[in-house]
Amino acid sequence: MTEHWDEFFLKLHHQQILKEQLSTAENDESWMMISIEEAIEGILKGSLTLTNEQEIRFQTLPVFENQVTISLPDSLAPEVRTGQTVDPSRSFVVQDKLGGILFGLHQSGQELNPTQIEVYQQQMIEQTSRAQPSMKLVDEKILSIQDTIIGCYEAIFLVSPSPYYQVVFVRSWRGKAMIGSCQFKLEDGPLWVPLTYAMLHTATWSELS
Repeated sequence: MTEHWDEFFLKLHHQQILKEQLSTAENDESWMMISIEEAIEGILKGSLTLTNEQEIRFQTLPVFENQVTISLPDSLAPEVRTGQTVDPSRSFVVQDKLGGILFGLHQSGQELNPTQIEVYQQQMIEQTSRAQPSMKLVDEKILSIQDTIIGCYEAIFLVSPSPYYQVVFVRSWRGKAMIGSCQFKLEDGPLWVPLTYAMLHTATWSELS
């Protein structure tokens, strides 16, 4: 019985910590370790030094047959899927296994023009909420980046032992939906939320077929 109660109180403790983290993420914009502008500046320079002296170096990669370029922290390496083939013309996935970070882009075959972004994003949120009942929506927004409309939403997945934070975005590219996401442990959100938006701001997209 002692073991049972120990587990019970440990679970309560974790729930209290999670509640505090959720409150911070939702209500305090200063929770970010760096600003999006600082992250963009770091990408443009090729490196970013944090207040704890940690240095993040960036690599710029051409993807989708050189039609898109995106700058990412060099800790993210291409995902290797044993026994599976990923069409590089439709999907791009990188990850930091040790850090529990995953970033991906996927070209959907579904037609989408910029005026439909908001509706499409709501459908994505509803579908994900049904598939993942533990998801907690934190924020949703429509951004204008390089004269392009991009829909973004942020969510937390209440998984054990480490809740995960995810930034999801969608844009129209060559008339079709392009969906991307970056997911990481909730505790890493103060760094990876601004980094994700900085990667969005600095990516370049060729609109010529």
